[in-house]
Amino acid sequence: MNAIADIAEKRVDSPLLTWAQFIHELDTGKPHAGKEIVSMNMRTVLGGFCRFHGTEAQQKACARLKSLYERSQVGGAKAVDPSLEPVDGGGINPEANIEIGADARKEYNRVGYLLGPRDLQRIEFVVIREHGPTRYATWRGFEDNGRGRAKASVEVRDIADRLAEFWQFQSRRA
Repeated sequence: MNAIADIAEKRVDSPLLTWAQFIHELDTGKPHAGKEIVSMNMRTVLGGFCRFHGTEAQQKACARLKSLYERSQVGGAKAVDPSLEPVDGGGINPEANIEIGADARKEYNRVGYLLGPRDLQRIEFVVIREHGPTRYATWRGFEDNGRGRAKASVEVRDIADRLAEFWQFQSRRA
């Protein structure tokens, strides 16, 4: 895999910028006031969907799906070291691991109901298991050429469109 292709530069809010400095940048006419350029590994945010070159709404939907999947894991949301003495005098709540991701699991079930089991499995193959267009096309049984990868990309982007419409990142499918 080419990890360099997964790196993207984006503008994000500058965390160290003071309010006065932001106002100064606005007054001087800086085009991207309060923003700075950062390099992001898009594979950690979007999974394999970063290779499908989707729209911004599709990317937001896939990022939300990946985040939702990670938050919905039982016990995966909070690491606890049982060897350390509790700060507040209390112990570890054994039910906390189950309760932490309850809302995320409920939302993930809604997504599964929306997409259906087949399409949920397909988008999980790309976003969660982080496979790109070539691997997805061979997994789906499309021919091993540009036409097969194009069919695979259209199929995955259509599922991402449905997710983006569901989460209201776009008003209708492209």
